[in-house]
Amino acid sequence: MDKFISIKDTSINTNVILPSEELFKRRLLDVLGKDFLIIKSQYKYCSIDFCIVNKFNLKILHLEHKERNCHKNAYPSTIINYSKLMSYKRNYQNTIMIWGYKENAVKYLVYNEDLLKYQTSDCKNQEVIFIQNDILKDGFDNLIATIINKLK
Repeated sequence: MDKFISIKDTSINTNVILPSEELFKRRLLDVLGKDFLIIKSQYKYCSIDFCIVNKFNLKILHLEHKERNCHKNAYPSTIINYSKLMSYKRNYQNTIMIWGYKENAVKYLVYNEDLLKYQTSDCKNQEVIFIQNDILKDGFDNLIATIINKLK
């Protein structure tokens, strides 16, 4: 007898979405609409925050969302943990890293292995890289266009 059994896993903390992530997810869904599914990682220390699934062709895109409490041009660069980049290489090649700023400003970068060639620095005992702002893409509308294009 073939039956699917649904079991609720109570060992997982399902309240791991930060308020900034929830707002960002709703903002994405408002624009992308019903043709896409957005899933939030349930693991607090996951290297990505969301995965977006195109319901028609089942293509998947991963998103890492970082919220910054400053103006988008307050600093000449932004920072990302090198271990996250290594995780993207191993598990999540189709990833967009997104930085949200005050006034709903957004900058983003599509992951590519060239980022692993950047010089690393030590920040609070963690290996990080600094990405210059002129390399980052700018704007929420441009981000949406990139997401849709990568999920075609």
